Amino acid sequence: MVKLRLKRMGRRKRPFYRIVATTDNLPRSGHSLQELGTYDPVHARFEVDEEAAVDWLKKGAQMTPTVHDLLRSKGILARWRGFEGVDREGALTTDKPKRRKKLGAAAPAEAEEAPEAAPVEEAPEAASSEGGEPAEE
Repeated sequence: MVKLRLKRMGRRKRPFYRIVATTDNLPRSGHSLQELGTYDPVHARFEVDEEAAVDWLKKGAQMTPTVHDLLRSKGILARWRGFEGVDREGALTTDKPKRRKKLGAAAPAEAEEAPEAAPVEEAPEAASSEGGEPAEE
């Protein structure tokens, strides 16, 4: 059976994937039948050869869940089924569930820093009286 799946590249803790068509009994980073595109989760970039992907899907290739989600975000699955596909621009930049906890913990810290920003507004008034000439009273 042919599968569309991710082939891991890149160094440790800096993943980079190639989207490949391969048989399901080969290792993850083994030989592939065809490379269809790339996926960089660190920089939220995703590129794919749409014609090749649709061609493999028409031949009966199965997708892993991650590749399914990536192709759906580009609108390729809709076009494969005969509908008008829409490329969702922000699909890869949305927060993941585990990151929401980290972002929620960071929000109170930002709220505490907000009152310190108030004295900055007073600086323009002082600057306007220092126009190079002393103010006469």
